[in-house]
Formats: sequence, C-alpha cells, structure tokens
Amino acid sequence: MTHKIKFLVCFRRAIFVLSIEKDHSSLFCSFSSQETLMAKRPQLSNNFALKKCSRRACTAKDRISQLPDDILVHILSFLSVKEAADTSVLSKRWLPLWRYVPRLDFDATKQLGEVAVHEKLQKRYMKKYVRWVNRTLRMCKAQRLDLFRVRFDLNELAQHDIDKWLEFAFSRQVQRLELDLLEGGERIQASDYCYTFPAQLLGLNHCAGQPQSNNVHKLPPLWHNFKSVKVLLFKSVHVTGEVLEFFLHNCPFVEEMVVHGSGTLVNLEVVGPSLKLKHLEIWFCLGLKSLKICDTNIVTLRTSSAHKLLLSNVPMLIEVDVGGHPFRHILDTIMPRGSCILSQLEVLKIHAYGGLEYLEHYKFPQLAKLKKFVVEVLAKEDMSVLGCTHVIGAAPQLKEFELKLLWVDPSRSERECRKAVRCPLHHLKVLRLSGYYGRTSEVELVRYFLENAMVLEKIIVDPSTQYVHRHRVAPDEILRNFAKLQLQGEVPPHIELVIL
Repeated sequence: MTHKIKFLVCFRRAIFVLSIEKDHSSLFCSFSSQETLMAKRPQLSNNFALKKCSRRACTAKDRISQLPDDILVHILSFLSVKEAADTSVLSKRWLPLWRYVPRLDFDATKQLGEVAVHEKLQKRYMKKYVRWVNRTLRMCKAQRLDLFRVRFDLNELAQHDIDKWLEFAFSRQVQRLELDLLEGGERIQASDYCYTFPAQLLGLNHCAGQPQSNNVHKLPPLWHNFKSVKVLLFKSVHVTGEVLEFFLHNCPFVEEMVVHGSGTLVNLEVVGPSLKLKHLEIWFCLGLKSLKICDTNIVTLRTSSAHKLLLSNVPMLIEVDVGGHPFRHILDTIMPRGSCILSQLEVLKIHAYGGLEYLEHYKFPQLAKLKKFVVEVLAKEDMSVLGCTHVIGAAPQLKEFELKLLWVDPSRSERECRKAVRCPLHHLKVLRLSGYYGRTSEVELVRYFLENAMVLEKIIVDPSTQYVHRHRVAPDEILRNFAKLQLQGEVPPHIELVIL
C-alpha cells in the first residue's frame, strides 16, 4: 500500500507539472507583466506568499485528465502492465483506460532473480505469474497490440495457458511477439521440459518434433491477423523450421527473428529476395543440421552454429556474430565459404569459447570494411588473448575493438608480457575491455594497442564480474581499484582512461 501511495503522489505531481508546462507559452508571456505589478505593490511576507502559492497549486486544473482517451492510453503505454493498472485508482476518469493499452509487457525480472537463487520458488511463482497474465488478458480491451511479451521461467506445465495467450495476441494483430521462457531468466531450459509452439495454430498439420507430412497445410482461422507480425522472439521454445518459414513467407512485415534453445529446430531456409527479414538470430539450437541463407537482404546475423551455415548472395549483410565450440571447426567451415562475405562486413563478433590460440594459425582475408571487432572468450587462468591481434591486422579500417572475458577460473601470474607482431593501426580510436581481472594477458593486450594504435583516444575498462557460473571471484570495487592502480601508469595522459 505504501508503494501505491508514493506512486499516486508522484503521479499527481507529474500531472500538476505537465499541466503547467502545457501552457508554458502563456505563462512566459504574462511573467514580465506580473513582475512589473509586483514591483509596484508592497512587498509580501514570505509566509503569506508561500500559503498563496500553495492554494494556487492545490486548485490547479488537472489538464492531463482532460486529454482525449487515445492520448492518455498512449501515455500509459510507456508504463509496465502493473504500473498502468495502478493508475486506475487515481479517479473514475482513469479507471478503464489501462485496459486499452496496446503494449502488454509481462516482464517479471525481479521474480526471475529470486527464482534463480532459490529454485524451489519456481513452481509457486509460475502459478502466480500465469494467474496474473490470465487475469490481465480477461480485462484487456485493446483491439491491436504493438507488443506482447512473456518473460518468466515457464515450461511445458504452462503449455495450455501459453497456447491461449498466443491465440489472444494473434487475434489482436500483434506486431512484436516475445516468448522469453529461459530457466531462471538466463539459462536454456532442458529440452524435455521446453514449451512447444502450437504449429496447429498456424494451420500446419503436424506438431513440433513429429515427421512432416507432404500435404499442404490449410490456412488458419486467424490467417489475416498473422500478417501484422514484425518481430518474433522465442527463447526456450520448441519451434520447427516449418513454423519459422511460415512466418517468413506469410507475414510480409517480419524484420527480426530470434530463436534460442529450440531442441526441435533441425533445418531452416531463409531464401528469397521478397523476404523483409533484416535480423536473424539462431543460438544454442543443438539439433540444427542446416541453416541456409541465400538471395536475401538480411543485414545482421547471429548464430552459434556457424559450421552448419550456408551463406550465398547476401549483399546487405554487414554484421555477423558467430560462436561455438570447438572454435577450430567454425573457422574450418566459414573460411572457405565466407571469405567474400567477411570482406563486406562492418561488424564482426566472435565467441571463442575454446580459446584464441587457433586464430594465430589462420590467414584471414582482407577485412576492408570492418569498423568494429568484438571477441568473447573464457577467462581461464592467465591464458593469452593476443591471438585476436591476428584478425585485427587484417582490418585496416578498424575503429573499435572490444574484448569480453567470461570468468571460469581466472588467475594472475608473474610471467613476463608477451609481444605480438607490430602492426600499425591507423584508425582505431576505442579499446574496450569487459570483465577485466588484471591478469598479465590483459596488460599485454593493452600494451599492444598502446604501441600500435596511432590515433587511440579512449580505453574503457569494465572490471565488473562477468560470470559463467554463479559464484563471485572478487568484489567489483576491489577489481575497480586494482585496474586503476595497474593501468594509470601504463596509459599516457593524452589517452582517456575510463574505468566503469
């Protein structure tokens, strides 16, 4: 109740302030004349003036409530579902408005954090979450939805309810649909427990995980309502290639598709110049055998299955994010096929979970257009990260480099710093190190850039912990102070050193 009172007070204050700002022009015009009149009058006492201002503030008109319904609903759409619903207690004027909000964001981040720490809470919180969504949907009167987001640790036990939620979203011609069902909010669900997307909802005549029939599917009852979809996100959702291809070929506005942790995605073809898809992300879909992307205008691609990737005629592709283990297999596969693709990239991100030493043994093609290069690697003991410099040398236009260190078992050693082959970098301006721990391997990388980056302007160091598993390596404040002591003597004054 206390939070509700605070919310009401803040909201009333916002109404008063905005009502004044609405007429700021008239207030400004009358200000000078009022000032002149005040100069002619006897000086009022401070107490009297304050009381008079207070009375005026209390009698100020609630101009926000006088706005049309559609404008008020638009304002409420910037709030969460719970916050928008709380405005119903302001007055009768506000009572029904939240029900027409076109953005239904059921993001339970706080509860996800509690479930991640105390897994026994999962079932109890899941029941509460399902009741909350069901109750809200029963009261919702919006005819169209800009956003429908479900973000909680849900699994097959909620299959029936989630099916109904999808029917509701599609019946409202949803534009952005997100099912983020990761375990604890961050881990892929075990395959046996994942929620399965209902293929029959699309008129497909088979379920996920079952053999496909040669029969042509019939159009679903909600056929026209699917066409408004622009963004699809499925995390820890079993979905087949046929379902994804249905959306690609039957929804003319789909621009973004994200799939994480689907155990039933085997083959996916993104083919055809008519597709509007700009961003595709296929991550940790372990059953994937083939990912074919041909003759499309896709702009960004992210996949952890690069060794299953077939790229051809993608002239608009400028950003690629690849990863996997072992990393050698990715390079062996992507290099022969993707050399022409790599030469057109502006952003390249590599997740080298098996280490960076393999990068030293490959001759990369000229990355003539590469502006940003990001490497994510496991921080094991004091493993060298100089292997990434081999790629940097192939990118003469590089402006920004970022190294992300995921901590497994980092440790500092007293070994001497290695030196990589000198390679002048004429355009690199920004170096960013995330997960900085102060190992010799990180110091030698900083020295490499100080020696080779001719126009380096800024070094950003983020020593905050980057965990693979839930355990603390060291408090962030200690790491921050250590980074400051270690690097301030290394970095010359003309280069800005930022320690987050």
